Amino acid sequence: MTALRRASGRANRSLREQAYATIKQGILDGRYPPGALLSENQLAEELQISRTPIREALRELAGSGLIRILPQRGIVVSDLSLQDVVEVYQLREQLECFAVRLAAERVSAADADGFLSDHRQAVAHMKAGRHRQAYDFSVLMHSRIIGLARNSRLSQFMEQLGDQVHRFGLLTLRHGRGERALLEHGHIIDALIARDADQAESLMRAHLRADRDVALRIVLPAGITAADLPV
Repeated sequence: MTALRRASGRANRSLREQAYATIKQGILDGRYPPGALLSENQLAEELQISRTPIREALRELAGSGLIRILPQRGIVVSDLSLQDVVEVYQLREQLECFAVRLAAERVSAADADGFLSDHRQAVAHMKAGRHRQAYDFSVLMHSRIIGLARNSRLSQFMEQLGDQVHRFGLLTLRHGRGERALLEHGHIIDALIARDADQAESLMRAHLRADRDVALRIVLPAGITAADLPV
């Protein structure tokens, strides 16, 4: 009986993890957009699993801030706020500009090949109109830079920001940021390969601020511009 209970617990945990990963991906990718109402019944039917692991997954997603469970109203995908944009990009600028300086000092020939290969793939997918694949290859530049910093706490902080970074990245991509962002990536990679830490940091800062400004324009109320904000 104990073995059966353990097996049942593992199965339930597996279903909860499956539900959590699928719903989270749908939120990050925009399939469940900000403000969308979610239903346990709808999700259970969509994922072909029972409501119990769905309910557990939703509680976990609420804890991470991706959804809100509202009494008498239901489950709502969290909106993207001005505060979200400002805080996430403030942290990214500090952490990634620090990381890119370290990366410029440590980049090897093999690292350079990796950066260039990923970038070529991203550009090829963008030219072919495969924007999601282009995005997936383009973000590898950021993760390679974090890896080259060789700072475990920095990696942990960036991992904690990961969901919001991904959400904003896809949002700005859908609003026409992709080609320009890839051009900026190319310049950052050139500076890294040249081991020019000052230039790499300057380019990274400009790149992140350009991303931030696009995200701000998307979420700003009508009549307010990014220039009106103290960011």
